[in-house]
Amino acid sequence: MHDLLGAELWQLTANGLVRGAFYAALGAGLALVIGVTTRFHFAYALTYTVAPYAAFWVMDGLGAPFWPSALAGLGAAVALSVLLETAVYEPVARRAADRAMLAVLVTSIGVSTAGIALLQLKFGTSSLPFYGPQTQRHEIGPVQVSGFELQQAATCVLLVLVLTVFLARTPIGRSIKAVRSNPALAAVLGIGVRRVNLVCFAAAGLISGACALWYGLLYTVQPTMGDTTVIYGFVVAFLAGTRASPLRALPVGVGLGLLEQWASNWLSLQWTSTAVFVVLTGYLAFLAVRDRLPRLRPVSLKGA
Repeated sequence: MHDLLGAELWQLTANGLVRGAFYAALGAGLALVIGVTTRFHFAYALTYTVAPYAAFWVMDGLGAPFWPSALAGLGAAVALSVLLETAVYEPVARRAADRAMLAVLVTSIGVSTAGIALLQLKFGTSSLPFYGPQTQRHEIGPVQVSGFELQQAATCVLLVLVLTVFLARTPIGRSIKAVRSNPALAAVLGIGVRRVNLVCFAAAGLISGACALWYGLLYTVQPTMGDTTVIYGFVVAFLAGTRASPLRALPVGVGLGLLEQWASNWLSLQWTSTAVFVVLTGYLAFLAVRDRLPRLRPVSLKGA
């Protein structure tokens, strides 16, 4: 019995690491958009969902091979993400002025809902099989993991690392960090804030599309596949910090993945999701009262 529980715990830990890398990549992309553009991009769920549907349409409707279809799906996610900023968020924010953040949030929820409804009209409400290359299952001691899961985790970690290097080592990356720190001053210095915003949305679209394609290969494609998953991305973005290095998303995402999987050993699926949001609520409550908490002062040894 003890060995059985131990094997199950190792399996849950492996699942948590894979899911955690997935959440970390989604959170890093979302944190980039929120931290730089201040847009609450709830339609991230829509760009996430569009990628595998576009790939499925190219593969099933046009008869293209899987990998060109996957590239088409990534392109659709990037294009939609940039289009949302240029055609929706930017005009709404300009008209709303000081209420831009709330206006964009409400608009993004509406756009996401409408977009997912259009996908349901086109493809139906049921799940679609998303077939790709063959995969194998690997056994590492008591743990079983598929090749897709290993490739998904590696891809997600690589995306976070590439984003970190991109921000630190490239001219446009340094411009993004400047806009994130002080957009008004960056504009005075000649940095194109609008161009920076578009790059951030394109990067977020690429990350969400890549994550969704792996999810579709592991499970199935359905119109509501982005709803719950992207909520985890928001949790990671806020816990890791929207103005921090993308690397911080990795331990936060892995921590949430492990919490979710370990909790499932004792709680139902509904309550495992609740546990994650309890952590977020507790963290936000801590931030609200952090400045009011008494701070410990070093004890002076003079006169002792």
